[in-house]
Amino acid sequence: MTAPDILSAEFTADPYAGYRTMRDDFPLVWHEGMQSYIVSRYEDVERAFREQVFTTANYDWQLEPVHGKTIIQMSGREHSVRRALVAPAFRGSELEDRFLPVIERNSTELIDAFRARGSVDLVSEYATRLPVNVIVDMLGLDKNDHARFHKWYTAIVGFLSNLTGDEAVAEAGLRTKDEFAEYMIPIIQKRRENPGDDLLSRLCEAEIDGTQMSDEDIKAFCSLLLTAGGETTDKAIAGVFANLLQHPEQLEAVRADRSLIPQAFAETLRFSPPVHISCGSRPRTSSCPAAWCPPARRSPA
Repeated sequence: MTAPDILSAEFTADPYAGYRTMRDDFPLVWHEGMQSYIVSRYEDVERAFREQVFTTANYDWQLEPVHGKTIIQMSGREHSVRRALVAPAFRGSELEDRFLPVIERNSTELIDAFRARGSVDLVSEYATRLPVNVIVDMLGLDKNDHARFHKWYTAIVGFLSNLTGDEAVAEAGLRTKDEFAEYMIPIIQKRRENPGDDLLSRLCEAEIDGTQMSDEDIKAFCSLLLTAGGETTDKAIAGVFANLLQHPEQLEAVRADRSLIPQAFAETLRFSPPVHISCGSRPRTSSCPAAWCPPARRSPA
């Protein structure tokens, strides 16, 4: 018996069977193609994330080529200060009051575009676009640039998930870093001079003990927000659709009682999580990264 190849078509078709085999027989396996160790048991993953021997250095080669230096590549005081600067913009009832209408408006606009057609690709025409459009509007950027941001989002996500090393995908991701910087830096500079009532202005104005984020810091954070905030939401929305369509009795239950929608999302996150593998931190004593796999899949509740 050999360990499942997580890059194979068979694994993609049914990853949960592969995860089960890995947990039972290959809890720690070296994947030559990814040049990574894969840890698949919960207890081992938990220990790995807690061990001080692992650092955030792994994110340097993963994220910096497309984002620049982001908050999740930092540690110690540098990380705590950056986190304190951005955190107030993402919590509290004011956030919900301000941005819930943005989410509802963008959702309605996307649905109106295909409502009369009778059919739609819910992934490409809704799930992948809603979070990107919302992030653009939250930052106070031009709605006419939604398509441009969706292209950047797709290129960066492609780069980060390019486990097979496709050169065209890698080049598209690297181009995006320069294009995004050329777009964002002048806007950040103008927003510092003339702040508005938007998320980007808040990031520009945030200050702790005389410390502010640089233009590059804010640009990198916006790039990270676009992909980290966009991809998980994108896949979670698609997962809800897929799960309900595959379980029509539950789809009918949600249609009959809209109060079940939050539970449908919560169950999707448990039953078919949007993130299956997380690349962990590089050990200080090794040049080898590590990847963590998700827990076992259970039947939908």
